[in-house]
Amino acid sequence: MTRLDVARSFLRSAAGGIFSGVERLKLIPSLRKLVETVLRQRLVLPDGKLTAAVAKAPDVTEATVSTRDGQMRVDASFRDGGRLLVHLRPLGTTFAPRGAKEWSVGVEPESAAVDPRCADIVVAIATEVARTLWGPFLRTQRVRARPATAHREGAVLIVDLRNVAEVRAALGQPLLAAAIDALNVRSIEAEDGGLRLLAGL
Repeated sequence: MTRLDVARSFLRSAAGGIFSGVERLKLIPSLRKLVETVLRQRLVLPDGKLTAAVAKAPDVTEATVSTRDGQMRVDASFRDGGRLLVHLRPLGTTFAPRGAKEWSVGVEPESAAVDPRCADIVVAIATEVARTLWGPFLRTQRVRARPATAHREGAVLIVDLRNVAEVRAALGQPLLAAAIDALNVRSIEAEDGGLRLLAGL
């Protein structure tokens, strides 16, 4: 069997969903190497980057994010003159093979969880989490598409990272989808000065 035949066989299998993400990566050394590089890196989102992300949320004019004591303190001002001061506590991640890749965040005060502006802020931060984790597999140019959304369960906001525009675009390509499926987040912790991502296979 030639290398071309192996590649064709892989693409057919990938398209058919026969292999898991990790199994597919075994067949593509360059992708596996890239995944291993990501796993060796210390993945950190410092407060400055979190602040910049929140500042890009809809209608935000000013923002400050400071992380300590296991939570992010977000102070945001809006175009209409409103202000939102909220504490966000990373609660956990749920990554399913070829399924949801969700991040849950607890909101204090609980009343802020029903505020659409708070949901926009959580989505903005989740978008940076996705870019930090899967950056090597995403397009360098930002994809113009509908943004991800957060759904609410009480005082908890949950974002499926697959719905970040650049991730959604990459999932349409079997090889990139395999890498994204294989590389997950075991935990996201709020340390003093930023968020730390622990990646795994």
